[in-house]
Amino acid sequence: MAKMPKEVMDLFNDAQAAKVLATVNADGVPNVVPVGTLAAVNEEMIAFADIFLGKTKSNLEATKKVAAAAYKGLDGYQIKGTFQGFQTSGPLFEQMGKTVKETLKLETKAVGTIKVEEVYSVGVKAPGKKIA
Repeated sequence: MAKMPKEVMDLFNDAQAAKVLATVNADGVPNVVPVGTLAAVNEEMIAFADIFLGKTKSNLEATKKVAAAAYKGLDGYQIKGTFQGFQTSGPLFEQMGKTVKETLKLETKAVGTIKVEEVYSVGVKAPGKKIA
């Protein structure tokens, strides 16, 4: 399991950073969606709120394969990992649900978690470089 460096965690936790989540279905068809709620929980996990997930949720449950990217300006990082499941209660669900309610005025159905397995730079300083 890879550990995200501080600068990667900081970018995933930056509310102003653009963030996307990529999944693949059982037939290998990719799907990419913006998911502004992506956030680093710790060095080995990122989480996101399920607000409007449809195809993405189905893909996650079917294949567990996922990649996520966060970028701002010329800096960016991608993580690749395995979907761990959805939580509908507990501290993480409560925390993310509160943040989504306050910032977006929307309800959170569940919180998904991803185990980080690889970390790459997608910024101009070192594009494609594996950093963890």
